[in-house]
Amino acid sequence: MNWRAVIAVVTMVVALTSVGCASMGGSGKKKVGVTGARMCQAHGGTYNAATKMCSYTASLKHMREACAAQGGAFDDAADFCDMDPM
Repeated sequence: MNWRAVIAVVTMVVALTSVGCASMGGSGKKKVGVTGARMCQAHGGTYNAATKMCSYTASLKHMREACAAQGGAFDDAADFCDMDPM
């Protein structure tokens, strides 16, 4: 085996390992992402992207609260809820 092949294999292993860690959030578990609008609509609400609020007939909830209620963490900047798969 020549040095180029060794370097190529080592580089590929390092790249694949780092991609695997990045996609699992460092915890070893994959996460599921849901937009605020989709999560709100799935629960029968109307989503307001400007205020990041979901309007239900009975009450208003911030998407952070709705996401946390499902075990997730809401990212206001990305308008996204990250949660562990069930």
